[in-house]
Amino acid sequence: MDQIAGHITNYRNLRSACAREHDIEASWHEIHYYKEGGGVERLKERFFPSASTYVSGVMRGAWEVRQALRARREYDAILTNASVGVFFSPVFRSIPTMIDFDSTPVQIDSMAAYGKSADPWPLGRLKRRLSKRLLNSATVLQAWSNWARKSAIDDYGADAAKIVVNPPGVDLGFWHPAPTAPLQKRPFRILFVGGDFRRKGGHHLLDWHSTQSASPCDLHIVTREDVEPRPGVVVYRDMKPNTRELLQLYHDCDLFVLPSLGECFGIATVEAMAAGLPVIASDVGGTADIIDPGRNGYIVPAGSVTELGSAIEAIMGDTARCNRMGVESRHIAEERFDLAANARTTFAQLRRIARRPSVTVVDRNRVASNQG
Repeated sequence: MDQIAGHITNYRNLRSACAREHDIEASWHEIHYYKEGGGVERLKERFFPSASTYVSGVMRGAWEVRQALRARREYDAILTNASVGVFFSPVFRSIPTMIDFDSTPVQIDSMAAYGKSADPWPLGRLKRRLSKRLLNSATVLQAWSNWARKSAIDDYGADAAKIVVNPPGVDLGFWHPAPTAPLQKRPFRILFVGGDFRRKGGHHLLDWHSTQSASPCDLHIVTREDVEPRPGVVVYRDMKPNTRELLQLYHDCDLFVLPSLGECFGIATVEAMAAGLPVIASDVGGTADIIDPGRNGYIVPAGSVTELGSAIEAIMGDTARCNRMGVESRHIAEERFDLAANARTTFAQLRRIARRPSVTVVDRNRVASNQG
């Protein structure tokens, strides 16, 4: 499982849910694309210091997937979301495999916010061929959204019959609404959670806020990037995911906003909904599967500060609407994003495709040593 951005949270959630599936012996392997002092990284620095870190990252990830598959003869089924899985299609074709994906390479390349330049023609053609071969090698494809599913079919010719749309869930027992209503005699509080501040559109939220000198509104920003606090803006750079501190911050706020310029699937938006907040997000990635406009929030055009501000002000200026949308957010989270239910769908698919349909084993939860 890739250890990148939102995939880390999904991996940890899925692993926690799997521990309760007593008929599954899960061997978990974390796939990283950088290791401080690792052999791949030392070779790059010694012999190819000017080479792109992208190349060494691919080498690192491919090495770790190879290590994870050393015991493949023991496996009855494989679940993976590793982007370097494109190099292991023959293995995935020989063992029943579920490919889990939030997007396709075509979709990522189409979003300038990810900072990727267009691939040279030969490389682009090779990447598409490898990706198509990977999707066709899988027994079942698990897409996080209908947006991702459509690209797999339209851009890579994937068989629609083997695609299951099953988004990542959140622990609804942990992510729950505040036990009491927020105090009214304080500024309206807007929450932003995004490690990549600019890609997540945080600067557009700041641009809007800078025009609100006459409005009692505070921004609470959770990010790993260096954002300067200012009057009415509180920045948290050491907030950890899935912690009581983060949950309390959700409870202390009135509205969640994620105006991303590049996004595949906003798990933080789902957490906010489970915590009972109305939500606003931009029209990128799988957002259409998360927010029902007018019911639990709004979807706005990416990059439009004007549209973003109008949506925020519509909720901020109407307490009854804000409260109603928060209640609906929780209902949608329960309907679509229950970790227990969605994880059961994943495990049921793995049981269905497994070489041995019934096994009696003990969960070992082994993690690869990531040698190299």
